[in-house]
Amino acid sequence: MDLTGNRDVDTTAAALAARAEDAARALYQRTAGQAEEESIADADEVHRMLGSLKLVVENLARCLPELNTWLEQRMWSGTLGKGDDASFDELTKSTFEVAAALARAHRMSAQLGRELQAAQTASRELAAKTT
Repeated sequence: MDLTGNRDVDTTAAALAARAEDAARALYQRTAGQAEEESIADADEVHRMLGSLKLVVENLARCLPELNTWLEQRMWSGTLGKGDDASFDELTKSTFEVAAALARAHRMSAQLGRELQAAQTASRELAAKTT
């Protein structure tokens, strides 16, 4: 069910990630002036956007270790790659590579969250001066 009460909305993890991708693309198009609507109204809107983006990145950063945990649990339980001809060594290697990439992405997203927080804090003064 979505926020409007529509029960026909796909709420699988993959569908939610796809909706986030669509929202990010639309935001890019709006800020780049590629959308039909006006891009950004004022500095206050920039301040609010930065706050929302910071929260998006923080939530993304929280998802990454959970993805890693899910993969490792499935690998150790023997349910990852079932039906494939992959050996346990191949699955272990692939899982380790994914885990390493997710760890790097987690560190980078945490840094991005901090930078967005700094930008939002700095933009507060701009928003106050233009209102």
